[in-house]
Amino acid sequence: MNSMTLKKMFSRMRFKIALRSITRHRLRSLLSISMIAGAVSSIILFHGLSDFVLQSLKFIAAENQFGNMQVAKEKYWAPGKESRKLRMFNLDELNKMRESHPEVIKVSGRLSFFGLVSNGDLSIGGRVIGIDTVGEPNFTKSMRIMAGQFFTDNNAKEGMVGQLLAKQMNVKPGDNITVLTNTVDGVMNAMDITVSGIFSAGIDEIDSQIIYIPLGLTQKILDTPNVDIAVLKFAKFPQAESSALKINRELKTGNTLLRARTWRDLAVLFRQCEQFYGVQNRLIEGILLALMFLGILNSVSMTVVERTGEIGTLRSFGESRSDIICQFVLESLVLTILGTIVGTIASYTIIQIIHISKIVTEMPGVSVPFTLHINFLFSSALYASFLALVTAVIATYIPAKRAAHMNIVDALRKNI
Repeated sequence: MNSMTLKKMFSRMRFKIALRSITRHRLRSLLSISMIAGAVSSIILFHGLSDFVLQSLKFIAAENQFGNMQVAKEKYWAPGKESRKLRMFNLDELNKMRESHPEVIKVSGRLSFFGLVSNGDLSIGGRVIGIDTVGEPNFTKSMRIMAGQFFTDNNAKEGMVGQLLAKQMNVKPGDNITVLTNTVDGVMNAMDITVSGIFSAGIDEIDSQIIYIPLGLTQKILDTPNVDIAVLKFAKFPQAESSALKINRELKTGNTLLRARTWRDLAVLFRQCEQFYGVQNRLIEGILLALMFLGILNSVSMTVVERTGEIGTLRSFGESRSDIICQFVLESLVLTILGTIVGTIASYTIIQIIHISKIVTEMPGVSVPFTLHINFLFSSALYASFLALVTAVIATYIPAKRAAHMNIVDALRKNI
């Protein structure tokens, strides 16, 4: 459409005619508005739910499970038959990199091992991870302390046990457990630790096999001053992904065997869920918009049949075909705008009702029930409104074009 056509389309007189046409068939207009509002609100709700789930998984991955970024030797990411010593390094090797990246505010080490965990009656294989409580003070923010408390001393003989693992071993805060493993030199070593608390990260994979203990204690058990990985904390969360290429380039230039990976590279569950929700939302959008398209197409087609005589009269008075099309499209746009407003308000109201109701539900792979939450996203509201407007224009244009190309004499006969 050229500028002159658009000016005609949105003239005050045409707008008044559009409003009169809409109010003339109130029931049909209300059904159209309801259909559009239903599609818009559904898209907003589905986007809000998937955003909540992804943001939760993102927080768990970036603050607890992996940190903003991890740096380790290439052999750690793809271990072979080499000695474990060759996969470890000292944190001092990152001093030069840290000096050139002021956005990195903290660097802390992690050291883990697989071993036997025993309560005296039962021995279970588990993964023990040493955490630097000084370097990662926000580590506990993404987990729920179910009982007891998190250890604060980096050398305390204490440990946090995953909820599912604690249940399997029948241990509680204050109980003693024994951790048995080999040192980096292959010597068998064991140490008694006290269960300081029971935690839940909300993911079965973590809660069923992980024990967190202080980094210093892990280094004593393995008899090494080195670490497996360095966890980098950035001043701003997005800086981790934007700095990854530069950090890797500097590590390669420095002739080190170290490589950096962001939390997104490591969080397989997050990437799988992100891809799943992306496909699911596109499929749902397609179904909703298809139903909306058919509904508007049917409604406008009925309107064209009923107003055939009116169309013939307008054409005989000199209205062009584009004028007829613009009139129908304008009426559809008014209905769609009203529908998107109603749909946006309805979705926001539904979200608030859900939050007030505090609905508790469960998800596959999540070890504890959680309160359902849906994020209201203005970007999703704009996106849904845009899709609705485009769908409405296309659905209206098809019958409107057919109406505009009617034979004027045949159309006028409908008035007789």
